[in-house]
Amino acid sequence: MPQAMAPEAADGPQETGGGALTGVRQLTPKEQQQVIEGVFRIRAKQQAEGLGTGSVKVNGAWNYTGFSTLSPNPAAAIEARLVAVDVTVSGHTPDFDIDDIEIVDGQSLVSYGSDPHAQPLQADGTTLPPGQAIAVAPNPCRWLLIYAFPKATPRFQLYYWGKALIPEAMTFREQGLSLPYPPEN
Repeated sequence: MPQAMAPEAADGPQETGGGALTGVRQLTPKEQQQVIEGVFRIRAKQQAEGLGTGSVKVNGAWNYTGFSTLSPNPAAAIEARLVAVDVTVSGHTPDFDIDDIEIVDGQSLVSYGSDPHAQPLQADGTTLPPGQAIAVAPNPCRWLLIYAFPKATPRFQLYYWGKALIPEAMTFREQGLSLPYPPEN
């Protein structure tokens, strides 16, 4: 990682003619941490505002049985299942982060997390072929989001950085699209 440097002179760093800078010093660990935290705050603010005036439409939601990189923890205190939510995001900014959509209990609003297994879909709801480009903001893009969610919870809501994405809680149907399992080697 490049070392952060701070100017020591009021006029800032000066080039010596050979490309070297004079009047600079390495940042202290505390100063480096402040710079890193500032960058993280700026990025978080950009992502939080990433939906902008855009919208998220739920095309469907179901109990999920196909391949996923996620799996419920069998030792968890709350018995879970995999669920899939098919969404179309449109009018968003390039800072929108699909991984930041969280699923919550539709009644209690308890969050069961973000960072779903996210699979891009074509406009017709089929999986996007490998190598095909995902639509760029603000154009509509469709995603299959797979989450671990409590078995006993019938209704869900979606949130993005504290903002409800759908007007009311929804239920899951029994089945829908399932991703194929990768071939065994």
